[in-house]
Amino acid sequence: MNTSSDIKLEKPKIIQALLSGFNTIASKPYLILLPVILDLFLWLGPAWRVDEFFRPFLQGLAGLPGLDSPEYAGLLESYQTLWQDVLENFNLAITLRTLPIGVPSLMVSKSPFLNPLGRPPIFSLDTNLQVFGFWALFLMVGFFFGNVYFQNISRQVIETENKDDLKSLFRSFLQIILMPVLLLIILVILSIPVMFLITLMTLISPGISQFIMMIVGVVVMWILMPLIFTPHGVFLFKQNLIAAMITSISVVRVSMGKTAWFLLVSFVLLEGMDYLWRTPAVDNWFLIVGILGHAFIVSAVIASSFHYFIDATKFTQTLMNNKLKSNKEAPL
Repeated sequence: MNTSSDIKLEKPKIIQALLSGFNTIASKPYLILLPVILDLFLWLGPAWRVDEFFRPFLQGLAGLPGLDSPEYAGLLESYQTLWQDVLENFNLAITLRTLPIGVPSLMVSKSPFLNPLGRPPIFSLDTNLQVFGFWALFLMVGFFFGNVYFQNISRQVIETENKDDLKSLFRSFLQIILMPVLLLIILVILSIPVMFLITLMTLISPGISQFIMMIVGVVVMWILMPLIFTPHGVFLFKQNLIAAMITSISVVRVSMGKTAWFLLVSFVLLEGMDYLWRTPAVDNWFLIVGILGHAFIVSAVIASSFHYFIDATKFTQTLMNNKLKSNKEAPL
């Protein structure tokens, strides 16, 4: 028999979450400041090049055993040219945009080393200490401001007392530093059997190996999807990383259908609007409109995800309580 609580059980609402997220940012527009500042820095500020540092490594590939034969000359040259082009257009400062937690940026997808004022100051890094030192610095700064950014948004979704701001900030900072490390460990563990399978399939048929790689990509995304709300548990409920991952898995498992649609709608909204924001060239001042628009939309979607997560968590808890109650009331 269905109880009244079963009948009144409400699933999380996607549209309502999006509206709440947009209202949150519209009522507190200062929340978009960090994305705007980061994009302005990457656009108008100095840049750090690393192509000279990696050039000897690319040139040294020709001397590796097995790659110095004539049949690999054309392939090796194409490979070297591709990576040289990538590195010549790479600004190390984009690592300020950290993942999975960080300040969103439009400029990481735009060509660097040019703006309406001309060419920015460019620093060429050519030693191990310089490259890895600046890389580590940018990562730490990126994670710190990403922590502040998510913390500010979460506090507009769930109001909390500000007695232990510094303690709370440090605690969440530690969790988001550990998050990419743990995700990397998970990916490495998953990649060991995957690489063995792909290597075996490549020996049998290259065509089959490409199909297997596509399937593996889908499977990996399916495995990682339940962890999508891990940051939300850290910032909203002040959980540690493991507890937040368990909460995220539970919420996504119970509300998989709704969550998949929410993520799809969010992705389409972000990518569709970013196509518009990226339209102006990097030497056009009109790109400022794109930077502001991107900062508002992406911040609103992030705020929406916090609202959706709260509703999905309530739905999950109610459903689990109802099942537990039903089990207790069931006759032996």
